[in-house]
Amino acid sequence: MKRSIKPGDDVDYSLYNFDTHEFVCSSHINDNYIRKFINEKGSIGKCTYCNKNRTVIELAEVLKVIVVGIDYLFEDPVEFKYLDNEAETGFDGDNFYFDELFYERLGLEIKNSKLSEHIFKYLDNISLYYYKDEYGSYSEYLSDLWQLFKYTVKHRARFVFYYKEIFRENHLSDPVSILNDVQASIQNFKLFRKISNTEKLYRCRQHKTTNEIKEAKDLSSPPDHLCKAYNRMSAVGISMFYCSTDEKLCIQEVVDNKDLSKPFFTTAYFTSKSDLNLVDLTNLPSIPSIYDAENNKYIDTIYFLQEFIEDISKPIDPLDTLIEYIPTQVVTEYIRFNPVLNADGIIYPSSKGEALENIVLFKNQEECLDELVFNEHSITTKQIIKV
Repeated sequence: MKRSIKPGDDVDYSLYNFDTHEFVCSSHINDNYIRKFINEKGSIGKCTYCNKNRTVIELAEVLKVIVVGIDYLFEDPVEFKYLDNEAETGFDGDNFYFDELFYERLGLEIKNSKLSEHIFKYLDNISLYYYKDEYGSYSEYLSDLWQLFKYTVKHRARFVFYYKEIFRENHLSDPVSILNDVQASIQNFKLFRKISNTEKLYRCRQHKTTNEIKEAKDLSSPPDHLCKAYNRMSAVGISMFYCSTDEKLCIQEVVDNKDLSKPFFTTAYFTSKSDLNLVDLTNLPSIPSIYDAENNKYIDTIYFLQEFIEDISKPIDPLDTLIEYIPTQVVTEYIRFNPVLNADGIIYPSSKGEALENIVLFKNQEECLDELVFNEHSITTKQIIKV
């Protein structure tokens, strides 16, 4: 059975010796985080290993950073493994001593043999180690939980999936807990962006006749009774305002050059009467280093969010059934009505290209006409170029 490893435990320095007298510069360790750490925390002095005057730091400080990475990846099997008298180490599973960890498993490239010998000498100990994620990392746990959530709302319960005891499965908590993780991640990573009331929000519509688009209601969110198309963010019957600050992208997202029954398309833009608070799913932080004690606890969550956002951003596939879009529709509604997040909409990556962004505002037609300003002078109608 998988044991989910949730990061964030305090680092254990007690096994190691930090009584060093050496100084090291950044040129001897091939890890971007450690190199940056040395250059930011160090001062000008002579490096023990190249005998050059550079920005150096006492080796003990580098050792503590390395231990952060060791502690992130590995732990003592005593607390979590079963005894196995026939095993070489006395415990079941893949367990190993520090020399194997350091030279074969850690993956830290040290470009100076003397420095490597010193680091090993100070950190070597008689403890056993094994991978924390041997039975499943926290990112795998979150991914499995997201898969459980998707399966539950697609195939088991569309509207009452929040009954925890019924829908909990094996090592996983109940499906609804993934929504709490999404909320926590949005808050922790501050995934919000303000859109000012001067920002142009472009809409595009493909249509049959030249003069079909004349006023705001023709390009606003459709009335509820005409919401017959399904989207990744909104279900049939639920009206939302899909837009972009990029007019060209808006056209790319909407216009089908092969649909000769609608040979025209029109663009125009709206602005909001007030600033908008949007959940920004395009602004995930980069994955931290395992040696970053402050941020490595977020590594698994960011991996999961990348998978989640990939699902959110996939283009509509006409071969998909309606149920394929239910999970992301549920998450959208959770964000929409969440009083803690207080969001007016979501910014999400476009499938049309890197760095391109789509926006969905939680506004039906009535709300659009009341809360947005339509610029009728921006109306531009063009005929589709046949392909």
